Amino acid sequence: MDDDLKNRIHQNLVARRAEQFEFLRRLVGTRSENPPGDGEAAAELTAGTLKGLGFAVERHRVPNELAARHGMARITNLVARSPFGSGNVVALHASGDTRPAGEGWTADPFQAAIDNGVMRGLGVLGKADIAAYAYALAALRDADPDLAGTVELHVTFDGETGGELGPLWLMRKGIVNPDYAVASGLAHGIGTATMGDLQMEVTLEAGEATGRGRPADAMATAGRVIGALYDMNDAFAGIVSSVKGVARPSLVVGEIAGGSRPDRRPGRVAFGLVRRMIPDEDPGVAEKSLTRLIAEVASLEDGIDCRIRRLKLVAPMKPGPGTARLQATLEAQASESAGEAIGAYGVSFDTPARHYAALGVPTLLYGAGPATAEEANMGGPDERLKLDDLRLATEVVALTLARFLAQTA
Repeated sequence: MDDDLKNRIHQNLVARRAEQFEFLRRLVGTRSENPPGDGEAAAELTAGTLKGLGFAVERHRVPNELAARHGMARITNLVARSPFGSGNVVALHASGDTRPAGEGWTADPFQAAIDNGVMRGLGVLGKADIAAYAYALAALRDADPDLAGTVELHVTFDGETGGELGPLWLMRKGIVNPDYAVASGLAHGIGTATMGDLQMEVTLEAGEATGRGRPADAMATAGRVIGALYDMNDAFAGIVSSVKGVARPSLVVGEIAGGSRPDRRPGRVAFGLVRRMIPDEDPGVAEKSLTRLIAEVASLEDGIDCRIRRLKLVAPMKPGPGTARLQATLEAQASESAGEAIGAYGVSFDTPARHYAALGVPTLLYGAGPATAEEANMGGPDERLKLDDLRLATEVVALTLARFLAQTA
């Protein structure tokens, strides 16, 4: 990349920096908690900002009945496109919804107060990526580079519910069809892999009698099954992923229901569980192993009918064909801008970006976050962002796009 283009991009970013910070402050101050899943106000603020930056904004409203089935009030996805010429389409994706604020905040989670170069507020990390991508793309466009390809900004509002009505819905509808994707991540590392999720529901029902002459006990059977599941979880402690930054596999039973009174055996007990998979695992093998264990333990009790239902299976995100070229460009630019080596890592938190990867789109995670999610208390009380990390991420994204689209011209 020539120095003149780099300088034009840099000057644009500096000129709009105060405006960018103010947009983020207002966005953090606009409630978009999920549940209840109503991000309309945040979507309109974002759309207005994008329009002010000179982008044509597409609003894609998910049907209300479909949103309701996913536990959301209403959802509108935003798409802005910046064509530079024929060539590859690179998507920049960020989610604008947050989890509920919860307890433990030492200040108003929607005030977005700035102290000593740090902004605190609910969802400041995820919403910072919207600001980073929008202003990076505006600076790149205004520099009027000679590039081949298109950059799209995808802003969705169902990150807390998995992204099925955000990026996945947009792609299935044919509204977007990117060749590459960069999605929310950290400014001091490049995410290439994520954990996967398997969610299941187990129902145990007791018949009238057993071969042992006593009523079957669904609760006792549930206790034995759950005990075996936690034994499996304990065995996971010895498994280490080959991907840096990814935790071990895990399993948790998060809900259980059954019975009507303390002195009566329940005829039916149901519980839900989540099995977290590392990128090294085959999701099909993991599911079969889990199903076999549950069925074998439940069958030890006469008179028990065991039903196992998959609620959701999200495969781990892993580097795919085509990822290497984008990763090399992003690593080189991030390292140059940060003045330190920026390498690849895996993340243990969930990300809607997995939907791009699952459909064969080479996907990386890079955004305005800190060196580690724990450092910023992501999603927790006093969630915080160093504004310098937002500055860094915005510059890296703009310059990476310039280099990458020039390379693929």
